Amino acid sequence: MSGCPASAQGLVTGRVVDEKGQPVSYASVVLADGRTGTATNEVGEFGLRVPALPQQLVVLSIGYARAGALATQAGALPAAIVLKASAVELPEVTVRANAEAEDLVRRCYAKLLRHQADVQYGRGFYRQKTRENGHYREFFDAFYDVKLTPRDMPSWVLGEARYALVPGIMGMNNFSIYTRALPVFVVPGGASRTAMPLGPNAAERFHFVLRQTLRDQGRELAVVDFGPRVAGDPVASGTLYIDPRTAALFRYERELPTAGLFTSSNPAIQFGPCALRITTNFGALGDSLSRLASTQVVASVQMTVKGMPSETTTTSQFFLYEYGLPTPGQKYPDTAQEVKDLAEIKKRRYHPEFWRDNAVVKDSPVETQVIQDFEGRRVFGKL
Repeated sequence: MSGCPASAQGLVTGRVVDEKGQPVSYASVVLADGRTGTATNEVGEFGLRVPALPQQLVVLSIGYARAGALATQAGALPAAIVLKASAVELPEVTVRANAEAEDLVRRCYAKLLRHQADVQYGRGFYRQKTRENGHYREFFDAFYDVKLTPRDMPSWVLGEARYALVPGIMGMNNFSIYTRALPVFVVPGGASRTAMPLGPNAAERFHFVLRQTLRDQGRELAVVDFGPRVAGDPVASGTLYIDPRTAALFRYERELPTAGLFTSSNPAIQFGPCALRITTNFGALGDSLSRLASTQVVASVQMTVKGMPSETTTTSQFFLYEYGLPTPGQKYPDTAQEVKDLAEIKKRRYHPEFWRDNAVVKDSPVETQVIQDFEGRRVFGKL
């Protein structure tokens, strides 16, 4: 199954920083073939299992030039991998008329529709954390075999997993739906909770502005901001990063309207300002296409409980660390929309040894402390 721990012999670890020495979170670290890789954690650290040594590593992150490192032996790389800023605004480009931005978004949407039936398979890692008033009370890690299309992940098959939960004021029992099932685009005639900029007749509901053009990793990326055409219309707002030559989508930042999204049956809870932000990154596929690389979701919920202020923040990070053929024996059934994450993971026994020195997961110091605390309280699965 996906996520098998590696022996120390083939495990390479390292750290990715920018030119100022600051960690680069969630950068992709892949082998030269582009099919196997991992992502850095919140403090820029990574661990990657390699099939043989020496091995050339490639590091990619939007806004930075491609960088590499040669791993000649297992263990820690001798130096941090430094990413140099590459997203430089071309001087001749300024904010342009809406018509040009609308045309680019239409081309991108048309391309996605043409390829909507394309299917790929991969293995991914998902981490979900919840902080309530500054204290962690939920930690959810899982490996998945996935079937993905340009639109979403119709099959999301659970492998090794662990889930620590300390009861609190509110919980997100189906938070993974924003990663696996929230569509990148809406098909004509398809249902959607809210209007999307990549959908039929999007210009009727959305205002598009071409803010700038960036030179990123050898390609141009048009940066298109979108928001409601009519003030107050409850639609998503955010930014699309599109290659104007190929109309391929490389990054999708969106903030969704939250009215009615977070609810409670407890009359003592009164909701205040809430936010739900989703960032999806895509990697190049061939010369003119892109495919899902990672998704980050952040939900912030402010409320009062019996008159006392409270804040809950749930974050999730998903990245594909391997693409390839379907896993032998895996049937990839369609995943139901309303999957209860905790209920599924409770069916799995927690294996602490699996997670130590894992070839895909690299915990930050804070995460390590939280995990050790949860293990000490014996709240991780069925120990």
